[in-house]
Parts: sequence; C-alpha cells; structure tokens
Amino acid sequence: MSLSMLGSAHMAAAIASLLFGLMVLLERKGTQTHRTIGAAYVAAMIATNLTALGVYRLTGQFGPFHALALLSLATLVHGVLAALRRRPGWLATHYYSMAWSYVGLLAAAAAEFVARSPLLAGVVRDGRSGMLVGLACTAVFLALGFVVIPRLQARALAGFGER
Repeated sequence: MSLSMLGSAHMAAAIASLLFGLMVLLERKGTQTHRTIGAAYVAAMIATNLTALGVYRLTGQFGPFHALALLSLATLVHGVLAALRRRPGWLATHYYSMAWSYVGLLAAAAAEFVARSPLLAGVVRDGRSGMLVGLACTAVFLALGFVVIPRLQARALAGFGER
C-alpha cells in the first residue's frame, strides 16, 4: 500500500494526536505540563483535521468523514476558546469539549483500523462498505462517550471547584 504525501501527513498528525491526547488524559490537570501537551494536542488535531479534509480516496467526493472532521474542528475550537476566555463554567466546557475531541479521534482511529484489518477484508470490499464500517465504529464510540465522559469529568473536576 502506498500513501500519498497528504495521506502520510494525515497519518503522522493522527498518530501524534493520539499520543498527545493520551498524555493529556494521564497528566494532572491545570499544570504547565498539561497546558504544553494540550497545545501540542490541539496543533496535531488541527493538522489531522485539515489533512482529512483533503483526503478523498474513499468516495472521491465530500463525505460523512469530511463532515466529522469539520465537527471535530468545531469541538476543538469550542474547548480551546472556553479555556482562553475563562467565563463562568469554562472548566466543565473545556473538559467536555476536549474529551469529546479525543473520543472522536479514537472513533476515527478505530474505524480506520477496522476498515483496513485483513480479518474484515471480506466485509470491506469498496468505499461504501468501508464507510458503513467506519460509521458503525463511530456510533460505538459515541455511545461509549456518553457513558464514560460524564463519569470521568466529575472525577477530574472534583478538586477544582467552579472556575
């Protein structure tokens, strides 16, 4: 399999996003290290989403994954603006948006992995079936996000109080 230059950039940015996102999740919140790694995550996610908007190999046209990249950018911007503006309730908004940003990234990574898995080669035969498998993975991660994020958010923000 050969990757185009854009596809290679997209894959590198996505891997960096996954790693920086995991580091931010594991890091103590509110520290300078959190902010630094968080800024790297945001930069990598911007690169991931912008390069995703230029990849058309699956269908040859704008499709649902391009729409999800735009939604991902909007979620990311929402979380960053909350932290920069620091209006009442900003911390919960920041956490919620950034958590959903990472869940979306995990969904995309899982969809890509499953669609390219040799075990599913009989299922994913063309762009349409690849898109359906990818959207199914996305739906699973969304459902998990609705269960897990509120629990993790309550735990993560417990020590901060209202900011």
